[in-house]
Amino acid sequence: MRVERRPIERVRGTQDLGTRAADALDAIRSRCETRFSAHGFRRVDVPVIELAELHLRKSGLETISKLYAFHDLGGRRICLRPELTASIVRAAIAAPAARLPDKVFATGPVFRYERPSRGRFRQFTQTGVEVLGAEGPLADAEVIALATTTLENLGITGYSITVGNVGVLSDVLGRLGLTGRRRAILLESLEETRRHGIDAVRRRFETLDPDAVAPRSPATGDQIKGNHAEAIARLIAEVSPGDLGRRTLDDVATRLVSRMQGDQAHEAIERALSFIAQLGEVRGDPNDALAAGRTLLESHGLDVTPLAELAQTVQYLDAFGVDRARLRIDLGLSRGLQYYTGMVFEIDHDSLGAERQLCGGGRYDDLVRVLGGRQSVPATGFAFGLERLMLAREADAGTPLDLAPATVLVVPASPSDVRHAIACAVALRETGISTSLDTSGRAVRAAVTYAAREGFPAVVVVSSDDPPETCRPRALLQASAGAGETPLDAPAPIPFAGVWAWLEAQSIPPRRDGQPLEVRR
Repeated sequence: MRVERRPIERVRGTQDLGTRAADALDAIRSRCETRFSAHGFRRVDVPVIELAELHLRKSGLETISKLYAFHDLGGRRICLRPELTASIVRAAIAAPAARLPDKVFATGPVFRYERPSRGRFRQFTQTGVEVLGAEGPLADAEVIALATTTLENLGITGYSITVGNVGVLSDVLGRLGLTGRRRAILLESLEETRRHGIDAVRRRFETLDPDAVAPRSPATGDQIKGNHAEAIARLIAEVSPGDLGRRTLDDVATRLVSRMQGDQAHEAIERALSFIAQLGEVRGDPNDALAAGRTLLESHGLDVTPLAELAQTVQYLDAFGVDRARLRIDLGLSRGLQYYTGMVFEIDHDSLGAERQLCGGGRYDDLVRVLGGRQSVPATGFAFGLERLMLAREADAGTPLDLAPATVLVVPASPSDVRHAIACAVALRETGISTSLDTSGRAVRAAVTYAAREGFPAVVVVSSDDPPETCRPRALLQASAGAGETPLDAPAPIPFAGVWAWLEAQSIPPRRDGQPLEVRR
């Protein structure tokens, strides 16, 4: 029997990250989470697998169509999470916070069956924040401002911010009596309308809901609500000459009601599409777009409260120091997720091409109730894609944000000094210094050359010829070391306990992320 020896390929749309790429991604994650913590957010964690119903209820058709779902051994329909918000809200319903607002953040892998391309993967990493229990423009402005300051801290500067409010379209759809599937299709069609026109949305309805665009198609009896069919049947019986051919009275009544309801849905959808086309044209500078939006809503007799809230959000963003030149209003922005109820926003980076979105978020005041909570809870938040942040950082800064190697490399002066080097490495680590022990067996000169090339800020040489529990630290100058000049002439030995102070005197952070642990001196 022949054994198959071919290599096993990785799953399409996933990545293998080497040490440098993984370090770069981890550095970005660390920077993001540090900013979140500085703004009063606390970490939570949620499962990678969830009941599929969690996302089928309110995630939107686009996300649902890309869901990795399967049946487990118990027959339950399970999915890999496509995003973090729904899981965080589910967990908050199960174990409510003692006080609101509750400000939390989470980081982890998410999964969507995407068409892979640069910046688009089937497994990628999200990090983001949620504010549960805070309503109004101030909470909205704070999360947008947090997203922008996080980008600035990462060295990402070539970004733009787009803000909208899906409450405007929701109000119109409610007035037109459009709910359920038809409402979802229309809410998700704002971007498609702009890119491909109204006819593209009509074609989508033809596929997903043909009765809405072809009102003459017959309907079954269970599609007729109330007593309409029965009442029309009595009316036909009273005025009919009696000869209905092969059709029964119920058939005629059902078909007539179907046509009436189809005509009504068709008319409502056409009116909604017309409004969507007008709404999509309202975008640009905040002052100009808000004025144009107010004129549009007033011409349709609609509530202008969503625009007043947007205007207040813009004013608060000014107070947070967000650059107005980066900001634009777009009332055609929808984000494609059904659970948004008010403000929505995206942050883009043009260097990334088609996959330019770095961040997306908004307000979702009904999600707690939809997922089983006793009542609605106001909420807002956003999420970054870490892989795209890494690409944007490289585009703006020219280099990835990389975690340096450990602060010091401990090198035994000879094979007989290994035990002393081990004792030194243990002691330095216990004081909180990020320390790597050279286990290669190479000579000191070769070890120092290696350390300089790998970016270690310092080496520590340990020799049994020196007094016990002492070592000889030396800062590395990478430019000269790269040219073959390594700093082998070590100064006088110092105690292990003095290395921390020595590093500080050399302006070398004792931790590779620049944030020292609790120090035990």
